Amino acid sequence: MKELLTSGHLLAKALRFGVVGGLSGAIYCAVTALLVMRAGVAPIPASVAGYCASVPMSFLGHRSFSFRSNGRWTAEASRFVFAQALNIAVTVLSMYGATTLLGGSYQWGMAGAVLLVPLANFAFMNLWVFRDQEGRATA
Repeated sequence: MKELLTSGHLLAKALRFGVVGGLSGAIYCAVTALLVMRAGVAPIPASVAGYCASVPMSFLGHRSFSFRSNGRWTAEASRFVFAQALNIAVTVLSMYGATTLLGGSYQWGMAGAVLLVPLANFAFMNLWVFRDQEGRATA
């Protein structure tokens, strides 16, 4: 268990990333569903708000737990915000595709976002956002 929490191995990072991502996804889904079902907000803006609500926990969790970064937090925060802007675009496109193009439920848009965003996010964060990681081999 200690190896999972401290290893710089890609699989260990991916597992830690999944834990933080699961929490972030839960925040996204809860806020999005609450806004749609209780506040009557349209699915696309609700999805953007849900995604934005998950960003602070995601940054702190990935920086300190998933990737154990030693980099300057200001530089990492800037790269993180840029990566999240790309992810918001994917989230909006997923919601638009599910609700507008396919005429389906907003839950399908949430599901698409929760599946697509983490794949791109892991690569962005591991290779670019948090590139100064504890235990990472240097060339």
